[in-house]
Amino acid sequence: MCRGILLLIVALLPTSSVRAAVFAESSRIEGVSYPKMGEHRATYKMFFKLYDAALFTVAGATAEEVLTRNCSFRLEFRYLRSISKATILQSANHMLAKNLSAEDLSRITAATEQLHATYRSVQTGDVSSLTYIAGRGTTFAINGEQLITISSKEFAQHYLQIWLGERPVSRRLRDRLLGK
Repeated sequence: MCRGILLLIVALLPTSSVRAAVFAESSRIEGVSYPKMGEHRATYKMFFKLYDAALFTVAGATAEEVLTRNCSFRLEFRYLRSISKATILQSANHMLAKNLSAEDLSRITAATEQLHATYRSVQTGDVSSLTYIAGRGTTFAINGEQLITISSKEFAQHYLQIWLGERPVSRRLRDRLLGK
């Protein structure tokens, strides 16, 4: 009986090594093909699938160039469940506080508030993206609708630490996105 329950639990565990790729091998951004650097499925407490994420970069970009925002890229999310705006913002604010000094956080507060004002609850199947174009800024979109562009490279450097920083929402997610 116990062995049967254990086998059932193990069979239900998500296994990313068996899961096929969810995203295409490239994404078109302003008419240019950006190859996929990596992708990963984010889960909560091992059982609750939240979203699939992929990182698309200009051809030949390195992880270091992405981390220093010295190349253009898109971070894309496909939601596997409905998530309220309040939950998304609570998580974002928590991760920003975890990753940034009080000084850095205060420098991007106005831009963060502008971005967060455009967020909305997402439903299963929705797609959002943060697209950083070097020299132009970060554009946030949901289901292809561009909602806001924040022009500051400093904003991109700090805000994207939620997923790509030293203390990201998940190290495994960050490493997989960066193709490691």
